[in-house]
Amino acid sequence: MKGQLNNPTSDVVIDVGNTRMKVALFTDSKLDGVLSISNKSKKKVLDVIDESSATRAIMSNVSKLREGLLKGLDERLDFILMTPKIKVPIQVAYKTMGTLGTDRLANAVFASKYHHQKNVLVIDFGTCIKYDLIREDGTYIGGAIAPGLQMRFKSMSKMTRQLPLIESWRAKEKLWPGNTTRSSMVAGVIQGVEAEIMHYIEEGNNRYDNLVVVATGGDYSYFEKAFKNIIFADPYLTLRGLHEILQYNMG
Repeated sequence: MKGQLNNPTSDVVIDVGNTRMKVALFTDSKLDGVLSISNKSKKKVLDVIDESSATRAIMSNVSKLREGLLKGLDERLDFILMTPKIKVPIQVAYKTMGTLGTDRLANAVFASKYHHQKNVLVIDFGTCIKYDLIREDGTYIGGAIAPGLQMRFKSMSKMTRQLPLIESWRAKEKLWPGNTTRSSMVAGVIQGVEAEIMHYIEEGNNRYDNLVVVATGGDYSYFEKAFKNIIFADPYLTLRGLHEILQYNMG
């Protein structure tokens, strides 16, 4: 964990994904350190909190709720569990709020604040790739959910007899045309996602003026070189958004 763990004004932000979670400390509203660990590491999270002087926390969870972690957080801190119905400092026009991912909502909150009075397209490269639009008036209107990189590789292997399971790859393997089955699969997935990204950027630009595109999520590194001139990268967008929501609800 980077930063100081003994500052009395620190807050804890926890973003639990499908396999891993990020634990962040914010000091005086600034990101002070991030720890990425297995989402089963309850003891490690509680140890970090015990070493700090944090008094407040918020957790977003898109995986199975872990009662032991919830109890430990509730015993130590003023604690908020992020839900789609939580109060947020933006307008939300999504029609099925009960199914809205809290990570998508957190992304929208910080994107709207940081890019104030601009239309924003957020692309989150996680297990699924999420595309979300926030209007310049601060209204989140929704977007699209698509399979992530690993999901695409796994589906090709699982649903065919001849294609192998590719569990790791390098960005340079996307060369077209692929001259092996492996390189053909990598080219199909990576370049397919690149085309998908361009489609949503073009659609956003056709509908909204002054569109800003922001990317987050671990798999964006495979696309950073291709889009570095048109996309702003923020690996901690979700954490920053969760902290904004914590402050909005607790002052």
